[in-house]
Amino acid sequence: MKYSFFDYKYNIPGYSGQHFDGAERYYYMIFCIVVIPLLVFLLRKTDHRRMTRFFRYLSVFMILLEIAKVAWESYWDVKTGRGFNFSGILPLDTCSIFLFALPLVGFGRGKVRECAAAWLATLGLAGGVSNILFIQALKWYPIFTFGATFSMFYHFMMAFVALWIVASGYLEFTAKDIIYAFIPHAIFSLPVIILDYIFGWDYMLYREAGGVPVINGLAAKLADSGMSWVTTVLMLAVYFGLTALLGGTYILLRHIRRHAAHGDRAFRASRA
Repeated sequence: MKYSFFDYKYNIPGYSGQHFDGAERYYYMIFCIVVIPLLVFLLRKTDHRRMTRFFRYLSVFMILLEIAKVAWESYWDVKTGRGFNFSGILPLDTCSIFLFALPLVGFGRGKVRECAAAWLATLGLAGGVSNILFIQALKWYPIFTFGATFSMFYHFMMAFVALWIVASGYLEFTAKDIIYAFIPHAIFSLPVIILDYIFGWDYMLYREAGGVPVINGLAAKLADSGMSWVTTVLMLAVYFGLTALLGGTYILLRHIRRHAAHGDRAFRASRA
């Protein structure tokens, strides 16, 4: 199989997801499982002002990279006669919120920044990790191509930023942050749901729940009954459930850490 780094998925003869089904996906997964926690540990004491500057630079870079990816893939779609891929190329997926939330953390203030940071730490982490485990781009592109590299880097950064925000104390997660985290998600979801129902798309999985266990099969039956709106409600519940689960985990870990630190101080005082 011969291909170059910038080859388009339909121009790579003989490739049909071998790297997704083979060892390559697991190499990427192991790399992320090792490197992301290590980076977070090493950078956990970074000054928050430096983190903010990093988020600013990263947000600009990620937006430019997304534009380049959309332009590159759209060029090939149009050139090969498929036309612009409105149903799949627009930055309207759940993971696309990363492109909008990250600049709000880097350049925003007050509650806007807190809401964006809370989303990154919860649903941002869920999106990053799910794609690290099941990197969908490898179904279309070999691992050493632009299409696959873009997706792997994108989701690596999603998971890294999420854990770094929490581990560094950039956001001290509290109960209200569970609601704050869902605000940007709800705002982003509203136009996406409208567009999905107008054009028959499935961005953010709101109509067909493609690949979501249990709901995926149920969605087809609901669609046949003219009740796709139930799938939308179920997916909103799934998203909020993930937000609450991860937010609650952060709150629990923070209490455990503070209790352990208090106990350690009391122990040292008793021996003084």
